[in-house]
Amino acid sequence: MKRLFLLFFSLILLTGCQKNSYSKFCNRYKVFFMCNTMEAPFNQLSTPGRFLSVRLLPNGTMTVTDIDGHSTRIELSQKENNMFIMGLGGLIIGRPTLNNDDMEVWAYDLACPVCDSGRNLLSVDQMGKAGCAACGGIWDLNRSGFPDNGDMRPLYRYPATSGFTSVTVQN
Repeated sequence: MKRLFLLFFSLILLTGCQKNSYSKFCNRYKVFFMCNTMEAPFNQLSTPGRFLSVRLLPNGTMTVTDIDGHSTRIELSQKENNMFIMGLGGLIIGRPTLNNDDMEVWAYDLACPVCDSGRNLLSVDQMGKAGCAACGGIWDLNRSGFPDNGDMRPLYRYPATSGFTSVTVQN
């Protein structure tokens, strides 16, 4: 009986030592991006419910698309082009309208987490929904990137900090 008790007690202790592998931020893909929120189009990041899609193009330019579909191309210096790292497919950056009392900026990967390919990029609509044309998944950017349909994984989310005139996304 004593051995059974020791075995049972040991099993309880061992199961209590499991590491919780959940993290709200993605470390699978590296990210480093900074922008000045006093300059267009990044000045939209001060408005709740506005999200921007940001992508680096191979020719040394950056494309920034807002939820209204307006795109801006920004020529990058060689230093900026070498410094910025955009995760798997690019970034979605914005201030959600829900569950954001601190007015934090949130950042997600622009690539679909189900397809897990830099070729399958999400489109963002005016309601703060991100959708993938390839798999049909829809995610809510205002609810921490959780899926609206099915049993899909949430969007890859990255740590973002905002200062008085800047936003930095970095893991």
